[in-house]
Amino acid sequence: MPLPDGPMPPDPPSWTDGPARTVLFEAAPLGIAVSRKGAYLRANAAYLKLFGYGQESEILGRPLIDNVVEGERHRARARNELRERTGDGPPFYEIMGLRKDGTAFPMQVHVSAVMLEGGPATLVFVSDISERREMEARLREREEVFRSYVEQSLDIIFTLDAEGVFTFVSPAWERHFGLPVTAVLDKPFAPFVHPEDREASAAYLQRVLASGQAGSSPPYRIRHADGSWRWFVANGTPMAAPGGGQQFMGVAHDITEDRRAESALRESEEQMRIIFEASDAGIMLVSPGGEIHFANRRMGELFGRTGEAMIGLLYPTLLHPSEQSSGDGRMRQLITGGIQSVSVERRYLRADGGEFWGHLSGRRLENPDGSLRALVGIITDITQRRRAEEQQRVLQDQLHQAQKLESLGSLAGGLAHDMNNVLGAILGLASAHRQGVPTGSAVHAAFGTIIKAAERGGAMVKRLLTFARQSPGEERDLDLNAILWEEAHLLERTTLAKVRLVMDLAPDLRPIRGDAGALTHALMNLCVNAVDAMPENGTLTLRTRNVGAAHIEVEVEDTGTGMSREVLERALDPFFTTKEVGKGTGLGLSIAYRTVEAHQGKLEIRSEPGRGTCITMRFPASQGSADGELAGPHESEAPPSTLDVLLVDDDELIQASMAAILDLLGHRATVVGSGEGGLARIEAGFRPDVVILDMNMPGLGGAGTLPRLRALLPAVPVLLATGRADQTAQDLVQAHPHVTLLSKPFGKRELEAHFQRIGVKAPDERR
Repeated sequence: MPLPDGPMPPDPPSWTDGPARTVLFEAAPLGIAVSRKGAYLRANAAYLKLFGYGQESEILGRPLIDNVVEGERHRARARNELRERTGDGPPFYEIMGLRKDGTAFPMQVHVSAVMLEGGPATLVFVSDISERREMEARLREREEVFRSYVEQSLDIIFTLDAEGVFTFVSPAWERHFGLPVTAVLDKPFAPFVHPEDREASAAYLQRVLASGQAGSSPPYRIRHADGSWRWFVANGTPMAAPGGGQQFMGVAHDITEDRRAESALRESEEQMRIIFEASDAGIMLVSPGGEIHFANRRMGELFGRTGEAMIGLLYPTLLHPSEQSSGDGRMRQLITGGIQSVSVERRYLRADGGEFWGHLSGRRLENPDGSLRALVGIITDITQRRRAEEQQRVLQDQLHQAQKLESLGSLAGGLAHDMNNVLGAILGLASAHRQGVPTGSAVHAAFGTIIKAAERGGAMVKRLLTFARQSPGEERDLDLNAILWEEAHLLERTTLAKVRLVMDLAPDLRPIRGDAGALTHALMNLCVNAVDAMPENGTLTLRTRNVGAAHIEVEVEDTGTGMSREVLERALDPFFTTKEVGKGTGLGLSIAYRTVEAHQGKLEIRSEPGRGTCITMRFPASQGSADGELAGPHESEAPPSTLDVLLVDDDELIQASMAAILDLLGHRATVVGSGEGGLARIEAGFRPDVVILDMNMPGLGGAGTLPRLRALLPAVPVLLATGRADQTAQDLVQAHPHVTLLSKPFGKRELEAHFQRIGVKAPDERR
């Protein structure tokens, strides 16, 4: 609106003259100004306020373009001139206004040509569009955010018309399915869906459109460009279509990985279920209150129930009463967090009242905040292991017992060897000198007493040797029934005053191979112990039976006081006794045990306080026939003619006593102190009629001398003298012909019997 050159024309009649028009002009909320040739003629209150003027006189006659930002004034002038001249041009346009204080603001201008008195004029309507511009800016910003979201979103944003045809698809479609958006637009949605899911997805679309409410779809599959299928779920809502009617807007979320994870989780859960059910260990979950919430099949089997029947039970009620206190204490520690895990062995009760031992591994299962969610318990049945450990303990005790017996046996054997030599010298000299004194004299009686004392000492030493040795001394096929009858007759004459004897003997009992004297002594010890355990009265039972095809058993059972567990554990210890001082040596059971072991047998003791004791001995049966004769002395016969006897013994007492006995018997004794000395005499040409060879000597000893002796003198009889008829001595006798065991101690009578038994011939008979 350029101002005209020259003075302003006089004011025309005002367009605003007249009461109605004046009120309308002044009261209008829109800024209105009247101009002619680009200068202000009038301005209402709203216009003045908009531009920051207090009175109309401040702007009258001034150019309109003074209230336009300088950079846009030429556009405003051109538009106003065009409107004033022709009445054409844009009725509205936006331009930056300039207030009195110099601040700019966006405004919308409407220019209209009017005829006034005095010529044409222009009506200018102005409104502040600052708020609208701000709203438009915010809207553009939001549109930009939405556009960015649509373009960058991993979810697919799409719209379908009422027929299910794509009208919009976001770029995420291409990222998910490998197809450009152009391949999808204006195409029906259904062909992209898996045939099995089309009906459900179509029903979902129609349901949303019909109800007018948003909703979520069931999972469905859409084909990828490579032919695979991906799982999606959509959240959709109905909205107005541009041309009228409704359309569907949806956001599809790819749940393929979720489905795979769910499938993997189900598979993992199934695998864990299989593992839980197939596990040999019982597995359970226990609530903080002690209630079982889960139990697998094996857990139910352990307790004689089903897994389902275990649910709801209180864990402490499954414990044996002896475990209640300790079990409750450890469980409370787990619940309170005092401990994180336990690994203990517990005794449990089954539903039928039975018991079993279980190893419990327990651990806290915590929530993310550290609070207790549940207790996990794994129980394995260790009953067999506990039994094996108990067996091992028993075997270990037996091993310790055997080691003690072995060491004591070695000591007893060594002492017995030395004692045999002493007793042998006493017995030999007493026997020899008794022959030379008158019968009935005091000296004859004294020698008889000495001989009896020596023989009694020899019997005691023999018992020690029976305890010490590992094998019987003199083996024969024996009828144990006959030995037990002999024991019974002896007991009836001695100790069975108030005790009833019961003989329960198998009539067809098989024989065993053994030493009758050792077994008789062992059985006697057991019977005496049984009688002593019944001081008032009771029953002693001797029982035999065949066991299978290869063994027999002998039982000595009493109804006496029995033994406590502590006493039973030490019953086989040497010298252990519960009898008063002077009434027991503590060797009876030990000797019986060693005797049974020496016969390749087993001894077992069963006893309880107040219920008596039963001792069972099991022996291997023999295939031979029992010898009815029990051990006994041999009657001496007249000795043969004078013999040359080579005596090989390192003990001076034996040398002296044996030389005297041999001289008394009319034989010539050649005495040497070692095996090496004896071999030297033979190699020098000495030819004895019989050799008495001591088993235990320094150097070669009897075992080393005998093979060399037999090589030099193949047919000469040899008496192998020993106080320990152990397996080594037995093997030597079996390995070399014409060798006989001679048990120490021995006197004149025993030596005569052995000479007769081996059939030593006089020198003239051998010639």
